[in-house]
Amino acid sequence: MNLSMKKVYTVSHKAEKPRLFLQHLVCEAAGFTPGDEIFVSMNESNKEIVIQNQPFEGQNNHHKVSVSSRMNRTSGKRRPLIDTAGDRYKSIISIKQKVEICVYEPASTLCRVVIRPLQYKMFEEATIPTQSDERLRLLSIGAGGGIGTSAFINGYFTPVMEIELEDDSAENLKLNYPNSYLFNGDLRDCYEVAEADVVNLTLPCSEYSSLGDQENGVITNLVLAASKIIKSSKASAIFMENVPSFYESDSYYQLKDLLKNQYPYWKESRIESHEYGSIARRDRKYVVAFQELEMFKSFQFPSKPKIKRKKLKAFLDPAHIEHEWKPLDKWMESFNSREAFKNRNLDKTFVSEDAKEIQCILRRYRSHCASNSYLLNKEKTHWRFLSEREIRKILGVPEWFSFSDNIPLWRRIEMLGQSGDCRIFSAIANQIATAFLKAKELMKSGVVHITSKRDEPLSINDKGQCEMVF
Repeated sequence: MNLSMKKVYTVSHKAEKPRLFLQHLVCEAAGFTPGDEIFVSMNESNKEIVIQNQPFEGQNNHHKVSVSSRMNRTSGKRRPLIDTAGDRYKSIISIKQKVEICVYEPASTLCRVVIRPLQYKMFEEATIPTQSDERLRLLSIGAGGGIGTSAFINGYFTPVMEIELEDDSAENLKLNYPNSYLFNGDLRDCYEVAEADVVNLTLPCSEYSSLGDQENGVITNLVLAASKIIKSSKASAIFMENVPSFYESDSYYQLKDLLKNQYPYWKESRIESHEYGSIARRDRKYVVAFQELEMFKSFQFPSKPKIKRKKLKAFLDPAHIEHEWKPLDKWMESFNSREAFKNRNLDKTFVSEDAKEIQCILRRYRSHCASNSYLLNKEKTHWRFLSEREIRKILGVPEWFSFSDNIPLWRRIEMLGQSGDCRIFSAIANQIATAFLKAKELMKSGVVHITSKRDEPLSINDKGQCEMVF
């Protein structure tokens, strides 16, 4: 049976007994359905708890539980879960211990989950061999709901692994990339990594953004785990997107230092999505790093396209779709009551359908905030939020990409606000694929001969200046 996903879970308790609480995503990925009779076996020699929907041949030490269910408030669907506790589990797991839940793809009629103490070796690398349809294999770290990954699926890439902490985002990843290996947990607990050609790395930006807590990675420091995962993947290239201030932080310099021996060649570019045809502003910095010099030389960030700028009305829902409109005077009354907001410019807060530029769509878009852009009616008396469909169009999210029915609207908007502009992602992905192709052709022709010997690490910053990687 092939490993489909892995979830890291901290063992809770019921009446001071170790509790196994396998929620919806795990049960659905395994193929368990409400009402199923499940068999649980303790393998003390391997330190594993095996849960499956068929009896264990030649074993008498298993017991039975039933798959129960819970109604999802958003979709109205009844979703499976397994909740079992007992002293019998103490020989393998303990309360507050981290365990890994290994979910296997259903094989014929057999569905199986294996639970064991978390395995993590900080100074060793574990790579899972992967195959693809001859496209470039993509591994996404901090994958979110999978929107950034979707921008790579342009004909040249295929996803092989996603790493994501949030449960609902992980559910959305499994929905859109069912054949890709999913790790649901803290990336600092991710030990086994799928082999890939390109890593898409998106570290949380709230620590570096002026809108966040500005810890600058001092407290959490995810770069150690990220560098270990990247090395384990054996990828030839790394793609990164983040707020510009991240690239001025100690975290970024530490990441480059940890990776410079394996990835000595770096290029940076600061891109405002509005300059590439989007009506929504999104000022981000993009970095691509390579193992080989020829691929580094072959890669160029995309040039600004000459696109006729569209108006907001090109992205709006058809007229027959109804929306909730809110009184503008009430919003202004609340806004003017706050002393700190009195001098705020509202030119891009309330916009007409003829607007050619709106503000960055943030994670907190569904809030009442001057940093958002809202649509005014023609009489300029009422306003409304942009709909999910409209935001998707503005960000260039592929039409085939979908959200789980179980995820509420406010959370789907958050996922969109946390993502990037898919046009930029896709344009850079095309350039990465081109660099792979050019380097491959050069090697085939014998024009270059790449050896293990390298020049000094080299970085080209967003101003086009060369600098050493220290």
